[in-house]
Amino acid sequence: MVSKRIKQAAAVLVLTVTIAVFVRYTAQHPEILKQLALIPLHIVALLLALYAVFQATLVWIQRETLKLCNISLGRKESTLLVMYSAIINFFGPLQSGPAFRAAYLKRKYNINLKQYTLATLMYYFFYATFSGVFLVSYFLGFWALGLIIGMFASLLLLRTTLFETVTKKYALKTTPVFNLASATLAQVSILAVIFYVGLQAVGQSVQVISTLIYTAAANFALFISLTPGAIGFREAFLVFTGNLHHIPNQIIVSANLVDRGVYILFLGILVVITTVLHAGSYLRDQKSVKKEK
Repeated sequence: MVSKRIKQAAAVLVLTVTIAVFVRYTAQHPEILKQLALIPLHIVALLLALYAVFQATLVWIQRETLKLCNISLGRKESTLLVMYSAIINFFGPLQSGPAFRAAYLKRKYNINLKQYTLATLMYYFFYATFSGVFLVSYFLGFWALGLIIGMFASLLLLRTTLFETVTKKYALKTTPVFNLASATLAQVSILAVIFYVGLQAVGQSVQVISTLIYTAAANFALFISLTPGAIGFREAFLVFTGNLHHIPNQIIVSANLVDRGVYILFLGILVVITTVLHAGSYLRDQKSVKKEK
């Protein structure tokens, strides 16, 4: 009973800190919400829906990553873990979502951290590879899409000697590798759609190739980001690659304000959802404690 009360107190503490950080961040960045207020409601709704799909790809990625480590989470637990990771990754220091997941999985499932780290690095490899292909689409044009298809064909038919050797050495399952690559491609693709809609929302007519390059630059910024939501780092990468995607700097700033505004709104919805779910779990636990008495 004491252990259950400690868990309940810890859950309440985590939830309280999450809400406090969310409120503090929005108070410190009022320009984001002001820009969001200027966007038509149907665009905001569309972006929220796209972010919901993006969140689903993260759940898919997590599922395939954990399969590589011989661990399976229930649908509700997996979704909640991704929700919390998204909130912590945005508002926490140094993109700390992966560290939070690792700590949770180690404590509850005693996950092999070496396996989990390798599986996570595999995901980052795919993330960087697909973003890199998007970036070189400036030179390859639509042949970049052919390159991605060719990479998938190689993974599907060969499973690649490199992954086969590495996964056997660390006792990882090889079957989910292709699924992890597919989930990662879905993630970066939906990000491209989100950025496309955001750019259109601020009045920038943009071509598909330009959107892919813009997405790649924004993705690579996350690898060295030290600020919430990669503020400053993403803009710097996008300005630096301006000669490739040909999107003006003022449009970059406006589009990023829209994107962050909608994403903060989306995270706010996640905070509400996690609060409701935790409240429900807390009430059920209280009922069970009373019955035990």
